[in-house]
Amino acid sequence: MSTKFLEQHAKTLAAFAKETADASSESPDDFWLRAAVKVQHEAAAKAARELALARADEAGELIGLRFIGPRADGSIPLDAFVKIMEPLTYAWKAAAHRLRYGRDDLRVATEISDLLDLRLAGLAYGSTRVFVTGNGAADLTGESLLQATLVHVFKLLTATRDDFHDAADSIGGKAASSLAEALKAIDAAGFSAELTWQSPSCRWRWDGKRDEIVRFRNWVESMTDPEEYEEEVAGIVAAIKDTGRFELRTEDGKIVVRYPLALTTEVQKLTIAKPARVAVITAKYRDSVAKRDIYTRHLKYVL
Repeated sequence: MSTKFLEQHAKTLAAFAKETADASSESPDDFWLRAAVKVQHEAAAKAARELALARADEAGELIGLRFIGPRADGSIPLDAFVKIMEPLTYAWKAAAHRLRYGRDDLRVATEISDLLDLRLAGLAYGSTRVFVTGNGAADLTGESLLQATLVHVFKLLTATRDDFHDAADSIGGKAASSLAEALKAIDAAGFSAELTWQSPSCRWRWDGKRDEIVRFRNWVESMTDPEEYEEEVAGIVAAIKDTGRFELRTEDGKIVVRYPLALTTEVQKLTIAKPARVAVITAKYRDSVAKRDIYTRHLKYVL
C-alpha cells in the first residue's frame, strides 16, 4: 500500500475514533460506545504505526529483521533477543565510526550514536519480525551516515570470497567481528534470519540461512590483523565515487583509495583526469585460503 493511502486511512480511523469518543463522553453509561471507543482507538493507533513504518521505509530509514525456523512461532526469548541485537547494533555503530573517521577506535564516538539514532520501531504482530529505524538525513557533507553504513554492511554480508577482505576492511574489524557475534547468537537461538533495507536506489536483502551464517563466521574468524604502513601515492584521478572511494591511475596500474566521510571536502578538491598526490594508510591482508596478499588503502590527507 502506498504512503498516501496509509496516510488517508490513518486520518479516517482517527476521525472515527474521535467521533465515537465524543459520543461516549455524552453517554458515559453506554457500555457498547465505550467498547467501540477502545476498538477504534486501537485500530487508529495500528494505522498510525503502519504509516510511520511506511514513511521510514520510503526515506531509507527502516531496517527489517525477520527470524525464521521452527522456533519462530510468533515470539522470541528475551535473552536471545538481547544477545542478537546488542552486537548487531554495535556492529552498525562501529561501521559508521569507521566510515566517518577512517579508523577503528576503542570506543564508538557518542556523535555516531546520536547521528544514527537507532530505535526499535516495533515487532510485527504474531511474527518474529523486528523493525529498526534510524536517522537517514544527510549531514553537512551531503552524505547520509546511516545509508552509507547499511550499504557497506550489506556488501559485506553478500560478499564473495574474492572481495570479502575489502568489504570487511571498509567497515573495520570491530564491526565485522560484532556482526559475526550477532549471527552466532541467531544460530544459537535456533533461527535463520532475513535482513532487508530499502535504500534510495534499490532494495537490499540478505538471506541468512544457517550455511550462510557459518560461512560468514568462518571467513571473519580466518581474517588476521593486517600489516599497516603509511605511504604517498601519485597518479591521475580516474574516478571519484559516492561510495567513499576514488581511483588513481599510477605507473603500476589503477589503485582504489577509500576515504572517510570526514575527508569528503578534501576529496572534492580532486579533479577527474588531473594529477593528484595523496598520503594513505595501506593495509596488507593475507588470504590464507587463496594464498594471496590483498591491499586496501585509506586516505590520510591530500598533498
